[in-house]
Amino acid sequence: MTETLTWPLMVGLAAAVAVSPLSAAWTAALADGQRVGWWRPRAVSAGRWVTVTAVTVALVVLAAAGSPPVAWWLLAVGGGVLAVVDAQTQLLPARLTYPLAGAIAAALIAAAVTGGDAEPLVRAALAASAVGALWFAVCFLSPRTTGLGDVRLAALTSGVLGWVSWADVWQGQVLALLLAGLTAVAMALTTRRGTGRGLRRVVTVPMGPAMIAGSVLALWL
Repeated sequence: MTETLTWPLMVGLAAAVAVSPLSAAWTAALADGQRVGWWRPRAVSAGRWVTVTAVTVALVVLAAAGSPPVAWWLLAVGGGVLAVVDAQTQLLPARLTYPLAGAIAAALIAAAVTGGDAEPLVRAALAASAVGALWFAVCFLSPRTTGLGDVRLAALTSGVLGWVSWADVWQGQVLALLLAGLTAVAMALTTRRGTGRGLRRVVTVPMGPAMIAGSVLALWL
């Protein structure tokens, strides 16, 4: 990582750790299915806080290579919450995804205005639309394997990657599918060891962690 990223990364890490108690509280509320007041602070176990903090810190470090930094920080922190919730419940709650998408869109628009260049913003919008449409088609054709939460998150991550380049958009998709495949194999093997049976059981893979990880890893390819 270049020296130019050192101070932004330190600030981003400090901010991520500062909000980690709230992020952990969100994962607990969303995983419990709370719909009203889920955004309020609440007490959580030390294990949950450590898990959420570790995931968030790792994502913030990887996302430090992205531009604009505010949008990528938001994706790392909000994505960390979504990844933990999806891993636990296999759901990506829209009540967090939509506000996160709005905040990231505002960050991208602000970057386009201050930078005086609308091309990355247009590319981001096109990438979000194109990838979102592809995932919606998959969801329509195979609703048992893909949900609307996956569609929303795919569009969101692709939009942020689209700001960088089209190559990063497609790399993010490939990485997400590869990571999801590895997750499926690991889950199937774990199930096999636990039951003593073959790999015939259908495994439902949470796509959220794979999409979030794939999007930040794409920045380093």
